[in-house]
Amino acid sequence: AAMSRSTAKQLVASVLASNFVAPLTLPFARDSATIFMMHRFADPDRGNWGHDLTALRRHLEHLRRNRYDLVSLTELRDRLASPVARLAKTVAFTIDDGYADYATAAAPVFEAFDCPATVFVVTGVVDDGGWYWWDRVRVAFERAAQRALSLELGPTALRMTWSAADSLSAARSLVETLKDVPDAERRRIVNALPELVHADVGERPPAAYASMTWDEIRRCGARLTTFGPHTVTHPILARTTDDVARFEMTESWRRLSAETNAAVPVFCYPNGEADDAGSREFSIARDAGLEMAVTTRPGYATRASWAAHADARYSMPRFPYPEDTLQFIQMINGVERVKMAIRSSLRSRGSA
Repeated sequence: AAMSRSTAKQLVASVLASNFVAPLTLPFARDSATIFMMHRFADPDRGNWGHDLTALRRHLEHLRRNRYDLVSLTELRDRLASPVARLAKTVAFTIDDGYADYATAAAPVFEAFDCPATVFVVTGVVDDGGWYWWDRVRVAFERAAQRALSLELGPTALRMTWSAADSLSAARSLVETLKDVPDAERRRIVNALPELVHADVGERPPAAYASMTWDEIRRCGARLTTFGPHTVTHPILARTTDDVARFEMTESWRRLSAETNAAVPVFCYPNGEADDAGSREFSIARDAGLEMAVTTRPGYATRASWAAHADARYSMPRFPYPEDTLQFIQMINGVERVKMAIRSSLRSRGSA
């Protein structure tokens, strides 16, 4: 029975992603565009995991074959602001954090399909050639000689133990916990962690965790890639003071603009959930001359929301990029928008 349900589900997904369904669902997406969010890319030369480049090529080929418009975020911004520009079958790709595997593995794939992409850069990591803080936590757990940790997080005591096999899940657990504490406390713990667990974590990360360099950013920027600011150190902005939030946002935009002509005035909030940025961050972005900002909340970029109120452009939704082709096609052909509308209606009825 479980197999038959799985087979039926796969059959339904295939039908929804077929060329027969697209003409029926695309009208529901006439005033909306799809923004995809990506992070890492598989790069055997660096020894890191990430999105499968074979799947990415397959998806880009599908988009080109079916005459989708592959646009930069600035082009999408202009289309959203225009009452007549085409939004149906419009797709934009974004990449958060700016790991080196974008330059070495992904950029050539996007360029082969003449597809623009926007990479959001953590400028302080690029400046220092140093660690993203969550990777430093992960490597500290992997290399720990003492696999036990005791921390005081405000009024809460945190006690952790883990085995070598469980180091990744333990590190992820601590990272998620640190996202919810005040930023100064997070920094203190991340800086102290290697000593606390007796781990040899260097000042420079291994190749698998390296960021792009400014030279790589400029080389990619000379072709099809644009770059947006993603703060200086990647804090959760809602956990920072007013001064720190303003510095993180404005300084990352200043540094990026100083280093590359491919900088675009589109901000990306670290973590990017609903509680991670709000009216304060929208105001800072506007004051800094940034014209748009993206979140990690799933949804379509619509002309109606863009025009509804001034803050809408500072909280644009994106879909996590799916490697599953059927799911990918449902997102771009309007099926997912129909499904989202149905789910919203069912929730409304349930709460009535």
